Amino acid sequence: MHAAVHGLPHQLAAGGAWAPFSMTLTNTTGKPLEEVQPFLLVSSAEDVDRPYWELETEYRDAKTGRWKTFHDAEPEDLFGFFAVGPRSTLTLQLRTRVVKDAKPGAGYALAAGDYRNRDGSCGSAKEAWYDFTILPAGAKPTQAPTAKPSEPDKPGGTAEPGRSAAAGGGTGGADSTGGLSPQGGAQLAATGSSSALPALALAGGAATVAGAGAVIGVRRRRGVAGPGATDVTA
Repeated sequence: MHAAVHGLPHQLAAGGAWAPFSMTLTNTTGKPLEEVQPFLLVSSAEDVDRPYWELETEYRDAKTGRWKTFHDAEPEDLFGFFAVGPRSTLTLQLRTRVVKDAKPGAGYALAAGDYRNRDGSCGSAKEAWYDFTILPAGAKPTQAPTAKPSEPDKPGGTAEPGRSAAAGGGTGGADSTGGLSPQGGAQLAATGSSSALPALALAGGAATVAGAGAVIGVRRRRGVAGPGATDVTA
């Protein structure tokens, strides 16, 4: 499974309008993924004390059409769970904006996801990391390409384009944007992969990043793997 972010501007001005973008999770296997749990963090890298408060991010629920805020929401409550067909792509519609008093500087988006099937198989997508710049209030972003993924030696990457989940045979109901309605069933535990790595990286540098990667891996395995289950990156 591959995670990617699309259409996120490379610059966002404090106090600016909502910026629409999307996140995709691509099933790269030839088998359906029955329960997919997305993870996403859009944050400032400048304000270490409150890195997640500098930006407001919302998800458009494909089932209700309403926008749901990220504030204090667990991933399972925010996104729900999705079924994604073989070689298919789940698309999530999102938007973000920078608060008026945000500190100018660096920002980042971190996308990931986990999956679990009824046969006990499970796994995760490699974290996809994107950088952008927060501009002062009143500044006008330049017309340039959208935020780019990090270099190969950093966490993250991009997913190859794929068919929509509906076209690929996903079991959920598709909306007009290609997303799927959340599925019921057993819940995956929140892994914390969307917040632990950047927070620890800001606090402690390269050594802490390495440790954070290990912590994320352990927490993910505990969250999705049951007795006899396999934990792989698909």
